[in-house]
Amino acid sequence: MADEGHGEGSGGQGPLLICLQGPGAPRLTPAHDLLAGRFRLIVLEPPGASSDTLALAIARPGPETFDLLAASAGAEAALRLALQEPGRVRALVLEAPTLGDGELERRLSEVTAPTLVLVGTRDDAAATEAARRVKERVPDCHLVFVYDAGRAIAAERPEAFAEVVSDFLERHEAFVISRARSVIHP
Repeated sequence: MADEGHGEGSGGQGPLLICLQGPGAPRLTPAHDLLAGRFRLIVLEPPGASSDTLALAIARPGPETFDLLAASAGAEAALRLALQEPGRVRALVLEAPTLGDGELERRLSEVTAPTLVLVGTRDDAAATEAARRVKERVPDCHLVFVYDAGRAIAAERPEAFAEVVSDFLERHEAFVISRARSVIHP
């Protein structure tokens, strides 16, 4: 499993995927194990970290480019980092994002990274509304509802989560969800 907190995962030879866990989000899940098989995985839990702090944490001579995955409240830090470092963030995945900053929400149209927003079909109306707002405002954004999942999609439906995230990160603009039965939609 990828290291908890600050470390780089032991698996994966592919592109770098930095995961920002929101405060109180589940620690590492089986979904992280699955992703670590395809990506070089770093999981961070930035308690209240600003995008400036995150940028310093991955600053040069750190990775030139990376994909960024954020859960719940970590979405704000991820979006700020994508705005601050547009040339370095290759793609952005937001799991059940929460948005509380109106200024950030007004700037979502400036996000240049291809973006995937995931929300569970059992999550509450506020989460669904936040996901729809991100989809409406971010130019290159896909919204996917994961069947039979609540807010913690990676913990509740790890195979579905890893499948859709991996497909998106590997194919960006060619990303398409099949209508065939799969782990995403049983």
